[in-house]
Amino acid sequence: MSGKDGINVKDFLIGGLIGGIVGSVTALLLAPKSGKELRGDLNEHVDVMKEKGSQWKDVAYEKGIEIGNVAKDKKDALVDSASGFVGVVKDKSGQLYETVSKQTKTVKETASAGLEATKQAAQKAGETFKSEAKEAGDDVKHAADKSKEEVKDASKTAKDKTEKIVDDAKKEFKK
Repeated sequence: MSGKDGINVKDFLIGGLIGGIVGSVTALLLAPKSGKELRGDLNEHVDVMKEKGSQWKDVAYEKGIEIGNVAKDKKDALVDSASGFVGVVKDKSGQLYETVSKQTKTVKETASAGLEATKQAAQKAGETFKSEAKEAGDDVKHAADKSKEEVKDASKTAKDKTEKIVDDAKKEFKK
């Protein structure tokens, strides 16, 4: 999770762990104690650091699974939304094809009846086609706008959940 500030969770955790180790070792080395007491303190601090590292690893693993689940849920929602959009486009294309086919047949039949009738039928067919095409275009645009809003909502929800999970993880690490 690379942020705008150029730091990510992994680097933050590694930095915190290294800083804790360096601080502990420095404090122990500068404290006036005997060698035996110093070794005992070092062993105690190493055990504590191992335990904290293990806890951090477990928390990071759990949060990673949560983020993965959120991403999968949002992906599924987006796929469903896109499928709906594709269905609308297919339906409107089929309707438009049928209208054009019918009007073409009507124009051909009318053409044999006479030139004037053909002109009128062609004009009517053109107007009908234009009207149907405009309606189909409007329906497709509406479906696209709806899908776009659903994608925006799903992305925002996923981002919010991910940020909450990261914040929870940061709180866990501060403990």
